[in-house]
Amino acid sequence: MTRAIVVVLALSVAACASDPDNIYGCCLGQKVVGNAAYVTVFNVYNEMDALPLAERHCSQFKRTPRFNRMEQFRAIFDCVTL
Repeated sequence: MTRAIVVVLALSVAACASDPDNIYGCCLGQKVVGNAAYVTVFNVYNEMDALPLAERHCSQFKRTPRFNRMEQFRAIFDCVTL
């Protein structure tokens, strides 16, 4: 029983580490929410860590992210056209 739990935990950690939205490699990972006008990246320490995820989100709409503000562990960007 204990061995099975260890195997499941090891596989869970490995899956989290391979997630492209998981920039720190921990099991919590980041969450990206937004639309064509803005994007919020959750579970980040600063805007520079969140920027690649914001760029990927805004690029879907042919826009680029412009940092707006930090709210605790959330980085909020506006998706703007240049």
